[in-house]
Amino acid sequence: MLAACLGACMHPDEDPSIAPQMAIAEAQLPAAALPPAQPPTPPVEPGVRVEPVAEPAPVGDSAADAAQAFYRMHLELKASGLPVGEDLARYRPMLSRRLLALMAPAARERDRMIAQEPGLKPPYIEGDLFTSAFEGASAFKLGKRSVLGPDRESFEIELSYTQAGAGSHWKDRVQMLREDGRWKLDDVEYGGDWDFAAHGRLSDTLKPAQ
Repeated sequence: MLAACLGACMHPDEDPSIAPQMAIAEAQLPAAALPPAQPPTPPVEPGVRVEPVAEPAPVGDSAADAAQAFYRMHLELKASGLPVGEDLARYRPMLSRRLLALMAPAARERDRMIAQEPGLKPPYIEGDLFTSAFEGASAFKLGKRSVLGPDRESFEIELSYTQAGAGSHWKDRVQMLREDGRWKLDDVEYGGDWDFAAHGRLSDTLKPAQ
């Protein structure tokens, strides 16, 4: 009688005759009863980290509309160096595939130097890449349009920078490309004529040094 009571009070995990049966029962559970396996997290390319954000609103059908929308956003964000994170997510739909392809290795080089040579200032981390001025611009106005082909146009862009009552004015030129049915910025020709202004083209600035 006492043995029977002890057997009834024994926890299933403590009974060697019950545990194997429970293990078999668990192994025979249908796959639907098991928690779904989590998919592996895809690797993120260094320097091109894009958080999911809403697609920018349509900016119009013309190259001029796209150029103005780009510079309105650029001056609003006041981005310095190569854009990253949510900033990059906003720039990406407005830039051509060619320009994005040049930005990716430049970003990797920036991140490599940050990781391996923390005592040195990495490239592409400071300065406005989309205008001649290191400090960027505070205002812009789209100027003369040139049609270069059925899917290519360029615009003179008048830029200004004002700080503490002093200001500077200059003209750059933006190259626009129609790609996938949408006008995008493909390059910038720097036009600043002062000593420390950027010179040449944005695309040349992003190419690795030979």
